[in-house]
Amino acid sequence: MEDSLKKRYSIKLFANIISAIIGAILIAIVPKALGPIAYGQFIYLQLFFMKLIGFLDMGSSIAFFTKLSAKHSRKELITFYFIYSLFVLIFLFLFIFLIDNFGYLDFILPNIPNEYIYFGLFFGFFVWLTQVFIKISDAHALTVSVELLKIGHKIISLMLLLYFIYVLTFNITTYFYFNYIALISFLLILSWLFIKKGIFNKKILSLDLEFKNITKEFVNYCSPLVVYSVVGIIVGLFDIWLLQKIGGSEQTAFYGLAYSFAAICFLFTNSMTPIITREFSKSYEEKDLDKMRKLFYRYIPMLYSIAAYFSIFISVQSENVLEIFTDEKFKDAYLVLVVMALYPIHQTYGQLSGSIFYSTGQTKLMRNISLFTQPFGMIISFGFIYLLDLGAIGLAYKMIIVQFIGVNIQLYFNSKLLNLDMKYFILHQLYSVLFFIILAYLSSSIISFNSSLIDFVVSGMIYTIFVIIFGYIFPQVFSTTRDEIKENFVRLKSVIKK
Repeated sequence: MEDSLKKRYSIKLFANIISAIIGAILIAIVPKALGPIAYGQFIYLQLFFMKLIGFLDMGSSIAFFTKLSAKHSRKELITFYFIYSLFVLIFLFLFIFLIDNFGYLDFILPNIPNEYIYFGLFFGFFVWLTQVFIKISDAHALTVSVELLKIGHKIISLMLLLYFIYVLTFNITTYFYFNYIALISFLLILSWLFIKKGIFNKKILSLDLEFKNITKEFVNYCSPLVVYSVVGIIVGLFDIWLLQKIGGSEQTAFYGLAYSFAAICFLFTNSMTPIITREFSKSYEEKDLDKMRKLFYRYIPMLYSIAAYFSIFISVQSENVLEIFTDEKFKDAYLVLVVMALYPIHQTYGQLSGSIFYSTGQTKLMRNISLFTQPFGMIISFGFIYLLDLGAIGLAYKMIIVQFIGVNIQLYFNSKLLNLDMKYFILHQLYSVLFFIILAYLSSSIISFNSSLIDFVVSGMIYTIFVIIFGYIFPQVFSTTRDEIKENFVRLKSVIKK
């Protein structure tokens, strides 16, 4: 028996709350321990290799997840994808090795010592492989088991990091070693679980598979995404390269720090992405467009508002946030965080709305949309970072603008496919953001303390109370009704009594 969608989402959300807490602790200690220059170098390597691996992925991991979700008895898909993963690693290594030997490494990775580059390569690969393993678990509806394991693993990893920082000599090299230990141990734990559940068995070790047919199946799905991936890597690498080249490692550090805070906000809605993608895949396989329509109306506006609740408050409180979590070296990241904190709002729409394209195999349409938005984003990056010399804040502006445009283009096509009322979703995007902006500013201006921490906590409590009160008065903000809120409140009371 599979766990229900609500149960899987609840446990994934709980795990992501733990991840958010641990993420906040990491932000509080790692940038300060490394310093802006070293932290910026780490961020650049992380972004560079994730972009490069994203290009080599070419949507194949989404194809793998979608096909395994639709029919998870297909063990040959796992074998095939592990072979492909090995190809990705070999290609990465050869690419960097050749670039190094031809003397272009410093041009592509400016201001980065060579000894850190191979560390970054393997780090990026293990991060991507971990995501592949998570996709396998979500495809088999093992969300509950995996998220519980993830919670325990993250807590132990945090204790290990504290040992690395406060006992050993902490620098980029030791930070990479820590990440290797954390990632590889998690992969081994998941492998043990998959063996126990019968997902990994002797069949996946067999090379006796219809390699040609499976390759053709993946090529048919991913071929429209080749152009998408090429454009994506050109734009993605151009953005971070231009920032590193013009602004230097410090500006990259400011962007990376702001992005880390934004990622914490996104964790609360990211919980739903693989789960709802799986449901869309199954529903589309069964030709149940009505169920897909209901899922879209039900969850996407709600999760958009949840993302806005966190993001807007962090944006308004950005000065306090930086004072709490960082030191004087990062105070100039204030405006970058003001802008970048808003990124998860439409990132939520992008992930969930985009899952429709992958679930229905509309990868050509995804490619065509990116052919418009990505080059446009490149022009904005050049203007903001190079011409106006805005550094990290310029890249933050670019991310917000392009995300907003791309998401609403996706929404237009999804509205046509599922016969949705697009005006409803556009209006919801606008009035829900306005709702949270007003409440965030009110809660932040009512009381002021000398302590940034107390100011942040008290303002957050007042803000949350305001959201609860006015969320009940205007339930449409969370795509719900007063009766539903009452019903959930009664359920919560009964759980607490037990």
